[in-house]
Amino acid sequence: MRCSMDCFPCLLQQGIRTALQHLKDEEEQRKMVKRIIAEMAAADDDASAPFIAHRIQRILKETLGVADPFAEEKQYYNREMLKLEDDFVQMLEAADDPLKAALKMASAGNVIDFAPGHSLSREHVLSTIRDTMKRELPDDVFNSLKAALENARTLLYLGDNAGEIVLDKVFIRTIKQFYPDLQVYYATRGKPIVNDVTEEDAYAVKMDAYAAVINNGCDIPGTILSLCPDSFVKIFNEADVIIAKGQGNFESLNGTTNHKNLFYLFLCKCSHFMNTFGVAQNEMVLIQNKIP
Repeated sequence: MRCSMDCFPCLLQQGIRTALQHLKDEEEQRKMVKRIIAEMAAADDDASAPFIAHRIQRILKETLGVADPFAEEKQYYNREMLKLEDDFVQMLEAADDPLKAALKMASAGNVIDFAPGHSLSREHVLSTIRDTMKRELPDDVFNSLKAALENARTLLYLGDNAGEIVLDKVFIRTIKQFYPDLQVYYATRGKPIVNDVTEEDAYAVKMDAYAAVINNGCDIPGTILSLCPDSFVKIFNEADVIIAKGQGNFESLNGTTNHKNLFYLFLCKCSHFMNTFGVAQNEMVLIQNKIP
């Protein structure tokens, strides 16, 4: 999916915030921002937003000499959400439709403000999730997902961010309760990129209790199949059902694959997506892949 004009200012702002967060010297900040602008200007016209973001983050890593600048933040997200895992499970046990509730809960991860220093009280998190779970999902797409799962042998779940991976785990555990013979793969990024999940995050939250943990071989906040190793592409192509979490996976996969049972689940967090799908900010979107 080609990077929208709306995305360029956002990508630049993200780069500036990153420079201010990780670099103390103003001259170093300026140098990094100039490199980011040059990188954006040199990007191929067909490049997706996740690919450009990956190039920007490489500049940060090179400048700092650190492979994972957001490691502490990710560990914080994971720890705080794990403290609430039992509460999430109890909420699902009380739901009329646990599978639908678990899907909504998984989508709610991006709504919660996980910034270190922000109050992550039990009441705040659970209240936010309850509000999200009250929102409606398109029944036709949800029923298509259920029908695909009922006839599936394998599910590939493409993860998104740290912290919300705990909610992914709860969702996958619920899927396994309904479809116990289903083989589930949980895919992370191949290398650290911003706050996206890595294999280290997956094992830290014990995702491997419910899914085989794999990675896509790339340090891109999305899934660009042409850059992924053959071993990952094989699992992708042969999976009976794929659930792709987050805007980054949608932006990088949409229009590039004819997998009919690929379902995108994300929150509309920016004006471009809000306008594209005609929904309010932080509304859930569940859509089935359109064959190009």
